Amino acid sequence: MSDAKKLYRRLVHLKSETNPQRRSIRDGFCGLFGHKVNVLDHYGKKLETLEDNVRMEQLSVAGKEVPAAFVSFKSRLGAAVALHIQQGTNPTEWVTERAPEPQDIHWPFFSSSFIKRWISKLLVVVAYAAVTILFLIPVVIVQGLTNLEQLETYFPFLESILSLTVVSEVITGYLPSLILQMFIAFVPPIMIMLSSVEGCISFSQIEKSACIKMLCFTIWNIFFANALSGTVLYRFDIFLDPKEIPGILADAVPAQASFFIAYVVTSGWTSLLSSVLFRLSPLICSIIKKPFSGKDGDELKVPSIPYHSHIPKVLFFGLLGITYFFLAPLIIPFLLVYCCLGYIIYRNQLLIVYAPKYDTGGRFWPTVHNSTIFSLVLMHIIAIGIFGLKNLSLASSLIVPLPILTLLFNEYCRKRFLPIFEDYPLECLIKKDRQDQNDPTIAVFYNKLSTAYEDPALMPIRHPRSTDDHNSPLLQAGV
Repeated sequence: MSDAKKLYRRLVHLKSETNPQRRSIRDGFCGLFGHKVNVLDHYGKKLETLEDNVRMEQLSVAGKEVPAAFVSFKSRLGAAVALHIQQGTNPTEWVTERAPEPQDIHWPFFSSSFIKRWISKLLVVVAYAAVTILFLIPVVIVQGLTNLEQLETYFPFLESILSLTVVSEVITGYLPSLILQMFIAFVPPIMIMLSSVEGCISFSQIEKSACIKMLCFTIWNIFFANALSGTVLYRFDIFLDPKEIPGILADAVPAQASFFIAYVVTSGWTSLLSSVLFRLSPLICSIIKKPFSGKDGDELKVPSIPYHSHIPKVLFFGLLGITYFFLAPLIIPFLLVYCCLGYIIYRNQLLIVYAPKYDTGGRFWPTVHNSTIFSLVLMHIIAIGIFGLKNLSLASSLIVPLPILTLLFNEYCRKRFLPIFEDYPLECLIKKDRQDQNDPTIAVFYNKLSTAYEDPALMPIRHPRSTDDHNSPLLQAGV
């Protein structure tokens, strides 16, 4: 259905095109090979074929029952009660969950069974673990670049080049973080792809799941794998003796301060200016794809902020600031510049450029809170290890209560404030229901609600068939 809509919009645009050269393309690969054909006839035949296939598919599934449905209520209070109360004696039947907004629905898994969604989640976990392990390969490459002695050992012919001060500074300072940033640029689309087959029924759930995956991936592969590549990757026995972990972190983490400062510059400053402000990646992709695909400006859409890639990056820089502020204070000015630039640029993009696709009701905030708590506990553990290495037993003992107090505070917040992000307060629901009783437009809303949750794949095709005269306008003004 979406392909048919794209073809129809393209035909509408080509009808108004005055340049005759744009009305002929090659029907081969990327429009570079094959015979020249009239673009209106070519796209018209493709649209006709798609329409016939869609109608045949709609007829084949028409009238079939599915084990899922959307249920509407006349009051928000009634919907909340039905959501949280077991509907039958059999716990596997009449399972309820909150319905997403109509534009937020991910239809492929709407009517999937519990077993299918559970198996999908299990397979995604396995695939996620495989991607995380495979990413250790570029991490090892990056760590090799930061150690010139290893490079000279493995590649003796580079000894004369590496002896140059400029070359050695570029290789050990800027190049490793740049290479790592190039590799990690491929990860967010992979996380979105994994989350989309995880069994989620809404795009907001997919993006939230991808955000959590990306955050864990970044913390493990960028922070721990880089800082502990010479220790943890070859000494798995430390997990059997947790007492060694603070000392190992205290010994390994400060040594990577210069690398993470360069990473803030390459992944933070550069990314804000290129990816967020100027949006160079979509621009370059559009310039490259347009001559080959034949797509025109009528298909441009207002972008939405990619939470799954931006939120983990901001939280990771917060982790670097919390863990390194007493180990390498020089990183603080770089992070401060990033935060100032981020505030200005993101504010501009959110107000002027981005358009929200859906409203999650603040459900991303618990992820931010949990990441902050984790960063604080990690900082406390590293501090305990630092004072332990310096034989400052009193200072190390005084810090021991801090992670305990932090975890207690986290538990307090989880008990007191987490329900706000999971369910709407009853007081607000009753207040909104009373307002609706005096709203004269509520009847119109109920009428629209009956058709708001129709599956787009089953909706009738509303544009004219492509068998009409290609020389006549697709849109005509009424007389």
